[in-house]
Amino acid sequence: MAARSPFPTYLQMRARVPLWAWAALRVVGLLATAALLVALFVAPEIGLLAFWGVLIPALPLLFFVAPGAWRNACPLATLNQTPRFLRFTRALTLPKWLREHGYLVAIALFFVIIPARKLLFDHDGTALAVLLLATLAAAFLGGVFVRGKAGWCSTMCPLLPVQRLYGQTPFVTVRNAHCRPCVGCVKNCYDFNPAVAYMADLYDPDPHRSGYRKLFAGAFPGLMVAFYTMEGSRDLPIAPTYLAFAGAMLLSVGSFYVLEVLFRVTANKITALYAVAALTLFYLFNVPLLNGRLGAPLPPVAIWAIEAGILALAAVWVVRTYRKERPFVEQAITPKPARVGSPDVVARASRGAHRA
Repeated sequence: MAARSPFPTYLQMRARVPLWAWAALRVVGLLATAALLVALFVAPEIGLLAFWGVLIPALPLLFFVAPGAWRNACPLATLNQTPRFLRFTRALTLPKWLREHGYLVAIALFFVIIPARKLLFDHDGTALAVLLLATLAAAFLGGVFVRGKAGWCSTMCPLLPVQRLYGQTPFVTVRNAHCRPCVGCVKNCYDFNPAVAYMADLYDPDPHRSGYRKLFAGAFPGLMVAFYTMEGSRDLPIAPTYLAFAGAMLLSVGSFYVLEVLFRVTANKITALYAVAALTLFYLFNVPLLNGRLGAPLPPVAIWAIEAGILALAAVWVVRTYRKERPFVEQAITPKPARVGSPDVVARASRGAHRA
């Protein structure tokens, strides 16, 4: 009997949730999205609270624990994959420059949108609804014209850098329920091999590919500090607001590269530390801010317990991320490297896989 791979691809994983259940969740997700959009237009206070006070605080923890669940049920992914499911996609290949630099596009979109929350989206339901409609349309059009998930989910989605950073060592690995069959649309695809896709990017010989990941990881804690220490108002001047965010992120990125130069550790270890720094900052700021907005305020001891739980989860995550690096490196330099979703590998794997 062949030894079990320490990093199984999704084609080697057992499906614990039937496909019909994922389909039902996607329908529910689309209906919930429609309800949210209506609320943002007609009852903006409710819509803004639902989006910024419920959904957004929950997503980072979901990305951290079971990112595959979100990627299977995300409304944007549902719309992106609808043309393929209904067989009217043109299934074009992305231009080479966009295949290589799409991740940078996603980072840029994220870094533009987050400061805009302070200026507009946190308090203007109509503006947020228009932003969501634009992203939904972009995801759908990406599926109409581009094959697989390369038209949005795995290249240009603004949440992709966050998902990849937080989801690199999931506590619960959820089998990809979208790609049947896999078409090898992107390199080092997260959906194909979630356990090592991010590490494969960091070890990639292309300096741009690894550099973009390190840039985002380095800037993320600075972005968190800037966002939660800055007052939000539609009267804020645009240029100084973006300059303040840029300054905080540059300092954060600088600290990342200083650590990389001074300490003899791999980029994987530093990115993991910056990932948990961003996550813990997010919840250390957010939990007290949200306390009481959805019901009766929690006592201080409950707040401390939640924050302590986040810190403990982050510590375990770092240890797990460090431990998997050595077997990945050992496997990657053998004649049979860790399979992380390159087109030639997935084509062979897909031909031999049973239909889910």
